[in-house]
Amino acid sequence: SRYREVLPGRPYLSPPAQNKVHPLELNEDRFIELILNNPLDIPLAKVLFSVIEGLGPVLAREISVRAGLDPILRLEYCGAHELQSLWQVLQDTIFPLLRGENSEPTIIFNEKEPTACAPIMLTQYQDFRNVRSETANEMLDLFYTAQLDLNKFQQIRNHLTHVIKGELNHRNKKLLNLEQDMAEANEALKLRMWGDTIFAHLHRIKPGAQEVTLPNIYEPEGPHLKIKLSPTMTASQNAQNFFRKYNKARDSLNIIEKNEQKTAAEIRYLNSIKIGLDHADALSELEEIQSELEDAGYLHTKEKKKQKKKAQRKEVPQVKQVISQDGFTILIGKNNKQNDYLTMQLAKNDDYWLHVKDSAGAHVVIKCSPGQDVPPSTLEEAAGLAAYFSDGRLSTKVPVDCTKRKNVSKPAGAQLGFVIYKNYETFYVAPKAP
Repeated sequence: SRYREVLPGRPYLSPPAQNKVHPLELNEDRFIELILNNPLDIPLAKVLFSVIEGLGPVLAREISVRAGLDPILRLEYCGAHELQSLWQVLQDTIFPLLRGENSEPTIIFNEKEPTACAPIMLTQYQDFRNVRSETANEMLDLFYTAQLDLNKFQQIRNHLTHVIKGELNHRNKKLLNLEQDMAEANEALKLRMWGDTIFAHLHRIKPGAQEVTLPNIYEPEGPHLKIKLSPTMTASQNAQNFFRKYNKARDSLNIIEKNEQKTAAEIRYLNSIKIGLDHADALSELEEIQSELEDAGYLHTKEKKKQKKKAQRKEVPQVKQVISQDGFTILIGKNNKQNDYLTMQLAKNDDYWLHVKDSAGAHVVIKCSPGQDVPPSTLEEAAGLAAYFSDGRLSTKVPVDCTKRKNVSKPAGAQLGFVIYKNYETFYVAPKAP
C-alpha cells in the first residue's frame, strides 16, 4: 500500500490508525457530537461503523435495529430522540461486552449459508436460523469452517454441473446426428425398390439412358417411379449398383439404431445424475455423485487420490428419512448411489416402493411390516416426495408409480439406480418438499 510495504524482510509497520473512538472514551454528548460531524446524507449504520472503534457493519446495523431505527435511515432524519436511543442501546449492548458481560456468541444461517456472526444475539435476522456458541472463539471457528465447507460445496457442485452439462450437450448433439443418419439410411432403403423395378423392365431401358420412368412393381396402381441412371452402365449394372447401396444402408441402419439406443440410454443416465446433483444439499452427497461419475468414466481421478476415493466408495450412503403424518418411516434416495443402496439392500420385500413415472428421480420406500396396511395419506405423502425429488418437481401434478419392493428388480449389468418393476399403481400428486 502507499502507507506500508508488506514484503519479506521489510520492517513491520502497523496499519494506519483509523479516525475512530473507543466506546469507553465516549459519553452521550461526545457520542452525539461524533455522529453529527458526518455528512447528513450517510446511512445511520454506516455512520456508527465509521466513528466507533471495534464496531463492524453487522453490529452497527444491530444497534440501529434495537434502537427502533432503519439502518439505512439517513442521518438528516435523525433528531435528538433517535440519537439518544442509539446511545442507550450502545450502553446496553457494547459496554457490557467490553466488561466481559452478557456475551451471546451467535451465528446466523440462511439455510446452510453462514450469513453473519456477532458476540450478541442479532435481532435483525429474525427469520433466519440462530446458532449459539459457548465462546467467541468457538463461534468464529464454526463460522469460518461453515464458510469453507460452503465454498467447497459450491466449487464441487459447479465442477460437476459443468461436467454433466458438457456430457449431455455432447450426447444430445450425437443423438441429433444419429437421427439424421437414420433418416438418410431409411431413405436409401428405397434403392432396392429401384433395383427390382429396373430388373423387371430391362427391355424398356435404352443403353446410355440418364433417367427412366417405370411402373412401380410394388404399387402397380401408384405413381410411376422416376429413376436416375448412370449412362456409362448398363441397365443391369445400374440395378446391381442400387442393390449394393441398399445393402450398405441396411447394414448401417442396424449400427445406427444400436448407437441411437445407447446414446439415448446415456442421456437418461446423465439426466438421473443431474437430478441427484440438483437436490444435493450436503458435501457427502456431492462426493457420492463425484465417485459415481468417476466409476462411469465421465471424470478422471489423479493417481494419488485414488486410494482415498476407493475408501470413500465403501462408505454406506446416507439416505434421507422422513416420518409420515401417520408415523411411518419414509426413506428417500437422492442420487443413484443412494437409490441403488436403498432399493437393493435396505428395502425389504413387503416395503412399499415409489418412483416418478417414466422419468428420472428418487427411489422412495415406505417401511412396513409383513401384512401391514399403509394408509392412503402416507402413500400420497410418499408419492409427493417422489415427485418433488424428480425432474417434475415444478409441475402441478406428477404421475408416480407405487408397488411392493418384491416387484422391483435390477437387470444384470444395469447402471446404478436403474430398475424395472411390475404390478404397480399410479398416483397423480403434487410435488411435496420434506
